[in-house]
Amino acid sequence: MFSSSQIRQQIFSAVRAVVPTGRLCVYRVDDNLDPCDFRFDDGDTRWIPVYPRFRHLDPFHPRYFWQRRESVFGMDQGCGTAAQNEAYLKGFLHPMGMSCKLEAFLRDPAGRIVGGIRLSRPPAMGEFLPGERAALRALQPLMSSAWCAGAAGREPALPGLTPREAEVFGMVLAGQSNKRIALELGMALPTVKTHVRSVLRKADQPNRVALIARYGRRE
Repeated sequence: MFSSSQIRQQIFSAVRAVVPTGRLCVYRVDDNLDPCDFRFDDGDTRWIPVYPRFRHLDPFHPRYFWQRRESVFGMDQGCGTAAQNEAYLKGFLHPMGMSCKLEAFLRDPAGRIVGGIRLSRPPAMGEFLPGERAALRALQPLMSSAWCAGAAGREPALPGLTPREAEVFGMVLAGQSNKRIALELGMALPTVKTHVRSVLRKADQPNRVALIARYGRRE
């Protein structure tokens, strides 16, 4: 069984091989259809604390697409009003140095959106071409299967966790600090500490070192 980090790396490699892009992100979609747990292939996380302010404007938010059969969308296929899209582009995307996006949703066997892949390009690289969209569309079923298999493989490691605790648990096992977890998950630091304490209690472990020693090789 591949670990979640290995699956993300496989997705990064597969996408990069067929679609040139400036920035590549893989994320999870929670039970409320909110994107979360963002990871970048270049490690750049500058925009993570900014995104929550623009989430409601995001023309590629999963809430717009959960009932649609398609899974790959370019800039001209985003949802939301013209004013929302302009506010999102000028307030969020452009300040981050990007102007073009391509989105691929990862779906479980029932068709539910459980994750996503976000490709962004700076102006110099231009818009994503129809052939690039088609290549990503061809990869989407394989990446969805790998993503779901990895998620299924992680769940039994520590039963009884809430979805948020499971996120924190996985990041603790990956060696992330509380500050890094708060940044990547868009949570307040005291909230992260509360989740960590709850995970330790449910795992019956005295501290995070013991937790990693007990569960760190389960992936």
